[in-house]
Formats: sequence, C-alpha cells, structure tokens
Amino acid sequence: MNKYFAGVKTVEELRQKYRELLKKYHPDNEGGSVEITQEINAEYDRLFDVLSKEKHADKETPKYDYQAENDAFKAVINTIISYNMEIELIGNWIWCFDCFAYKDRLKELGFKFAPKKKAWTWHFGDYVRYHKGEVSLDEIRQKYGSKKVGGKSSKQYAIG
Repeated sequence: MNKYFAGVKTVEELRQKYRELLKKYHPDNEGGSVEITQEINAEYDRLFDVLSKEKHADKETPKYDYQAENDAFKAVINTIISYNMEIELIGNWIWCFDCFAYKDRLKELGFKFAPKKKAWTWHFGDYVRYHKGEVSLDEIRQKYGSKKVGGKSSKQYAIG
C-alpha cells in the first residue's frame, strides 16, 4: 500500500510526485520533517523497484542502469529542492533558471550551463547531441514534456 504515491503508475509520475512531496516535507522547508522525508524516500525506492522491473519485464537484462540514474536523480533533487530558484523537469533533464547565486554549487553537482537558454542543466550519464541545428527550449518542452516547480520564493509553487 502506498501512503504517499497512491495512483502512481510510471517512473515519470513517480518522479513528479516525489519532487512535489519533497517541496512540501523536506526538513529545510517550514513544516518539513526528517521522519516524513525518510518515509517518502523508502516508499519511493520500493515503488521505483516495482515500476522499473515492470518496464523491463520483457527483456532479459536491461542495457541501461536505471537504478544508478534513479539514485543520482534523487541525490540531485534532494540537494537543490531548497534552493531559491526555478526548477523544471524536461524529459529526463533537470533545468534550473534564475540561479546565478547557486552556480558554483550546481557545477559541483555536475550541472552544465546552457548559455543560449540561460539555464543550468543536469542529466544522468554522458550526453550525445543527436540533432544538428539549434533547438529552442519550447521545442524541447513540447517533445519531452515539462513540469515546473516554483519561482524565486520558497512559498510559491507553480506545478505545471
């Protein structure tokens, strides 16, 4: 039985709900709690195992290390969730806007700066560019989907 992730059926939905829950219950936030965050993390891990096994049930061995990606994603989100900046998930990428004050911390986490888009980006693993031309951020959002979290104020959360 899922207390925090009821109704979640995909890894993408799981990650979205995880991020929302951390915004609400992270110990750095008002009303947050270490105990609740630990419960959320434990439930997330259990459900991730189930969902990732279902996704790859038809294959003998997955070629991609989803557990390593999951662990890295959780570590990055847990670190930046309390930063006073706009965070947006686009596909499997984390994009950070209005975050100049955190640029050194983001670099340490493996974020790269995208000067044309004026944002810091993170994703798991090596990036290989498959397109030849410049792709706008709106085109990327359309292709992969987008979820935004907040603006500059920690009390404003615009889930979109």
